[in-house]
Amino acid sequence: MSVGAGRATEHDSVEAMSPSTRTRPPRARPRLARWLALPVIARDAIGGVGLGVLSVLPLGVQGVALGELHHHAAPWVPPVLITAQTLPLALRRIRPGVAIAIVGLAFAAAQLAGVSTGVAGLGLFVAIYSFAVYQQRHRIVTDVATAVAYAVLAFALHAEGSPNRPIDWVTFFFVLIAPWFIGQLVRRRLAEQASREALAAQRAVREARNQLARDLHDIVTHHVTAIVVQADSAAFLDDADNGEQALVLDSIGRAGRRALQELRSLLGALELTAPSPQPGHASVSAPLSPLPGDIAALVHESRASGYPVALVEIGSATETSEAVTVTLYRVAQEALTNAMKHASGEPVSMTLKHDAGVVELSVVNPIKNSAVCVPGRGLTGMHERLALLDGLLEASAVEDRFVVRVVVSAKAEPRAANA
Repeated sequence: MSVGAGRATEHDSVEAMSPSTRTRPPRARPRLARWLALPVIARDAIGGVGLGVLSVLPLGVQGVALGELHHHAAPWVPPVLITAQTLPLALRRIRPGVAIAIVGLAFAAAQLAGVSTGVAGLGLFVAIYSFAVYQQRHRIVTDVATAVAYAVLAFALHAEGSPNRPIDWVTFFFVLIAPWFIGQLVRRRLAEQASREALAAQRAVREARNQLARDLHDIVTHHVTAIVVQADSAAFLDDADNGEQALVLDSIGRAGRRALQELRSLLGALELTAPSPQPGHASVSAPLSPLPGDIAALVHESRASGYPVALVEIGSATETSEAVTVTLYRVAQEALTNAMKHASGEPVSMTLKHDAGVVELSVVNPIKNSAVCVPGRGLTGMHERLALLDGLLEASAVEDRFVVRVVVSAKAEPRAANA
């Protein structure tokens, strides 16, 4: 019994993730991409043909010989047995059970015939490894059947006059178990990786839904609240105040159109950035909030509708990331909405401070009583937005005022929700 040196093709995922692959020079990457673009059966067929060619070359390598029998056979027998032990490796990933059956029978026939097939016998090790990694059905039955088949082969070789001792059969059996054990480890690793990717995709989908819910809440509640407040104020106008009524109706119309515009923008961003999950992909892109404008535009819009809002900017304006721009706008919008609902008609003061790459936003409005406000969806959404940017949010009643304070890095980018 002897085993020659050989090399088995590794799993694509392991190859693609190995450090040697990641550090390939730029010229090698297109070649790797072209290789990975080939169908799986084509790549495995190339590997099987390569092993078959090595088996007929005069390499001086004994290969795999189990029974140590030496018989004379017809010239066509070795090439046929070499082909039967190597070419079926093309099926090692798509039909691993078929591959191990054909290769195993060819290996047994070569040993019983007493002919040398060179390194083609290594195809059996590749087939066993591939079966352990890729076979999905009847795994235990096939494992038992393979072990029984090996025992039958050992008895048959002994009956044919093989000089091997019982310890040699047992040793070779453990040699065959080695690729099976390695395949089991790789299979477990791939299953764990697939599980992590599935969990990451679920988290991404959940975060996308949460972000969409936050954006819809902020857009709808702000504009609807503004419409309701202005509609209620119209009830106090005299019939003779046609000019004031026209202004109120115009303000309501502008608020409604603005809401529709932001909703269309949000849905458009969702269609562009949240494709349906595809098999094998680990994550799903979250919908991007549309850029609705800056805080100054929000204040100007509120003033135009007759709501008393003041904005003070301190320091030189700092360039902010898209995520920070949207978050500050949404927080200011939600704080203004809460002021309209809980302290209608009361003045709102906003302060935007820029200092050393940090942006601080404060929104203060009087409240009719100092009762502690129960956090709702709006405050929860603000906390979630700032948490994704590693920012600070404080929202609480201080004496007769309600204060919302935000501190965030100007260049902050959103992180994963569960990072």
